[in-house]
Amino acid sequence: MYKITSKICLSGDVGIYGNMFGGKLLSIMDEAAAIYARLYTREERIVSRHFSGVEFHSPIKVGEILEVYADNPRRGVTSFSFDIIVIAGLNQNRRFQASCVFVALDPAGHKKPIDWSRAGEPEV
Repeated sequence: MYKITSKICLSGDVGIYGNMFGGKLLSIMDEAAAIYARLYTREERIVSRHFSGVEFHSPIKVGEILEVYADNPRRGVTSFSFDIIVIAGLNQNRRFQASCVFVALDPAGHKKPIDWSRAGEPEV
């Protein structure tokens, strides 16, 4: 697994029951996935196309540190797919996961082939 980023759950990130908003978590996940897709493919224009199998395992509470990881990268002609995973808490439990697909675009906004000769796991 490749660690993309970390975030702490703040009081403004939770709802009335003290759990992080699902939409907030999805926003963090989408941004982290976009970062990974750009770093891995080295494509300047790559956009989210699809997220599937979104599954929230357990709530995230104020003060917990979220760690966002990418795993299982898969290369297509114009697309790049991988799993996005959020681990949180002192016991490092998996709290969220989804599969996602990103598509490379040309300057006009049309799909374009990814130059896989430039791509690879980002440097740490």
